[in-house]
Amino acid sequence: MEYKQKKEIYGRAKRIFTSNLDWVDKFDMIFGLKNSYNLNLDYYDPDTSYEEDVIAFMNAFDDHMKKEEIIAKQINNY
Repeated sequence: MEYKQKKEIYGRAKRIFTSNLDWVDKFDMIFGLKNSYNLNLDYYDPDTSYEEDVIAFMNAFDDHMKKEEIIAKQINNY
């Protein structure tokens, strides 16, 4: 998957994450995106609550996108 598409998906996930939806809805929507686009990230899934699952995934997605941005900027500078 290209960086541009991943960045769009990340933007959607961030908007869901920061919304006023309850954690069950956030979980369903964010993990729906994850599954629809086959986003495989290594992260610790606490399996304790919807809130903690969403937070853990989004923390991993944040870290992943920071790395992707660095790579994209380096490629574009060549």
